[in-house]
Amino acid sequence: MGKITIFGAGITGLSTAFILSQNNPSHAITIVARDLPGDDPSQNWASPWACAGWVALGGTPLEQEMQLTALTFLRRLALDHPESSVRCVELTDIFPDGVKANDTSPGGVWFSGRVPDFEVIHDGSDGEGAKVKYGSAVLTPGVFLPWLKARLEERGVKFVRVAEVKALGELTCLGHDVLVNASGLASLTLLDVWDESVVMDRTYVCVVKSEYPFAHVKRGAGIYTYAFGRGDGTAALGGVSDSPVEEVKPTWTVRTDIMSRMHATLPSHFPSSEASYYKYVEDLVGIRPMRLAGVRTEKQDINGQKVVHAYGTTIGGYIHSFGLAQVVARLVEESLSMV
Repeated sequence: MGKITIFGAGITGLSTAFILSQNNPSHAITIVARDLPGDDPSQNWASPWACAGWVALGGTPLEQEMQLTALTFLRRLALDHPESSVRCVELTDIFPDGVKANDTSPGGVWFSGRVPDFEVIHDGSDGEGAKVKYGSAVLTPGVFLPWLKARLEERGVKFVRVAEVKALGELTCLGHDVLVNASGLASLTLLDVWDESVVMDRTYVCVVKSEYPFAHVKRGAGIYTYAFGRGDGTAALGGVSDSPVEEVKPTWTVRTDIMSRMHATLPSHFPSSEASYYKYVEDLVGIRPMRLAGVRTEKQDINGQKVVHAYGTTIGGYIHSFGLAQVVARLVEESLSMV
């Protein structure tokens, strides 16, 4: 049995606790965080504000494996626990001009044949971007995060609210064997982490009333246009991002931008380019912690604490989720073996 503290109650922290408690029920696991699932909406953390649809992002071979593992896990949850809000969905994925379907580089169709029901719709040989479709997954964070927290509590995982933490060293008093740093953006400011490759941006997503039953992603230069039907009479549509140092964009400006693109992309499902045509459920405006150096999963000794870092998924918190958690769980077990 190991005593494990997880700092951070977003999707990374929760999924890590889920895998750890599943692999070894004897572990004593505590999640400590300022913000917890079920709290009133807050702009101080990223997980509640995500579109939370799975799309193949790419990255290093390890990051790719994390993403694929997470997809398998999420699709299994959709079958076994539909009450979690996770559902399987068919995704059409359109690449920028010049990308061919046989381009398996990290920026291309690297996942060819590695995702469920993969099919090439257009191979891109004429200079237009490749178009493929495959089995994906989507969830609703406002349902999923509290559901996952409840499952963890059933397993004996404890949740403790803490005030602002300025350094991981402040958590030493908890007496754990291993500390998992799943703090996301805070890793930029924690005095004993101070990861300067972490930066923040702001994202905007519209959730509208819609029976759209699929998922659709159109990749562009620095921008994604996407729609994920959530299976509950709504669809999450995006995306818009900007720097958090800029003023928050007016809601109507964001809606106008997104709905204009959605109409141009999927006119049969979104028949008007006018934002006023649609019924809005939520306007999601949230932060996301980007890490220019990629996802960080590594062990480190910090002032006598055995720390495992787990952050830096950028737009892919849910996309990496349980795959990242499995990597982190292995590192935690390695650290425990040295206690």
